[in-house]
Amino acid sequence: MKKIWIILSILCAYTMVNAQSVIVLHSTDATTVFTGNTALADAYALAVNGDTLYLSGGGFTAPSGFEKGVKILGAGIHPDSTAATYITQISGPVNINNGADGLYFEGMQFSDYIHVNYSHVVDDVSFVRCKFNSNIDFGYNGTPNTNRENYAFIQCVFINSVDLQGVTNSLITNSIFNNRVFNSMSNTIKNCSFLYNPSSTSYDVISASNTNTITNNIFHTTSSAIIEGASNTVKNCVFIDDAPGLGVSPIDVNNYKNVDLSSVFVAPPALSFSFDDNYHLDSGAETTYPGDDGTQVGVYGGLFPLKEGFVPQNPHISFKNISSGTDENGLLNIHINVNAQDN
Repeated sequence: MKKIWIILSILCAYTMVNAQSVIVLHSTDATTVFTGNTALADAYALAVNGDTLYLSGGGFTAPSGFEKGVKILGAGIHPDSTAATYITQISGPVNINNGADGLYFEGMQFSDYIHVNYSHVVDDVSFVRCKFNSNIDFGYNGTPNTNRENYAFIQCVFINSVDLQGVTNSLITNSIFNNRVFNSMSNTIKNCSFLYNPSSTSYDVISASNTNTITNNIFHTTSSAIIEGASNTVKNCVFIDDAPGLGVSPIDVNNYKNVDLSSVFVAPPALSFSFDDNYHLDSGAETTYPGDDGTQVGVYGGLFPLKEGFVPQNPHISFKNISSGTDENGLLNIHINVNAQDN
């Protein structure tokens, strides 16, 4: 923990003095600071498997490819919780290549696409409290011959479509979808809010997806085009439609149908994602619509209830006030509040 506070101090100092985005690479025997337009590429080039990169708020350009299993922590994605630091944004395509097993991202926004080429086999990749503004494609340029396993998307926001082709035995939980998911095979999708409203029955909310476990989710569309695929287990999900399409031979268990979402949420979110919306359930709905584990349905239930402000696990700068000049003693008054995080 002491090392984390030292690293945070370095990030604060460089950001304040140089007014630019900063990365600190922490390895077993050294701490190295990177700044400038190529900071992320430079830090990643020096990192080895198991290292951690701490990113300040601000913008960074992705390296040409990710081929190592490193941990990358940003300052966060929510405009309110990052008011003192700004969000961490990754620009440019993110290409995940062979060798990146164990790659971990938390607390950052991706402005461009995320691809795994169909010929690459990369396992154990995690995204936590991230926002994706463009599409995700795990079968880019072709059909994977070998499945990838143990992917995790936890407390994320997806603005565009998610193609999970070739990804199996993986978890998507406590996340918000503004667009559709497709090609999901034998994955677990739980405690999510699906805002996507299909324009026709040709585009289901979850398409071309088989043998998944889909539990404790809330589907915000009035359409019946919900799930297209076969042999999916659908449990304790909330639907507006009284006869939602659940695909071929679904296992339909204890789902809540013909539900007015105005009676579910404190204030029903819009069908276009905004951080201003409220995803908390009305107190009565928490008990009326329990999930299969006894907790509430939606993003605040399950094992990974959504953390307010999407704050990442590293110590969080909640307030920053820097005087515009020095006092009579030549000292610069700085006031920073930092909060430790337990997850």
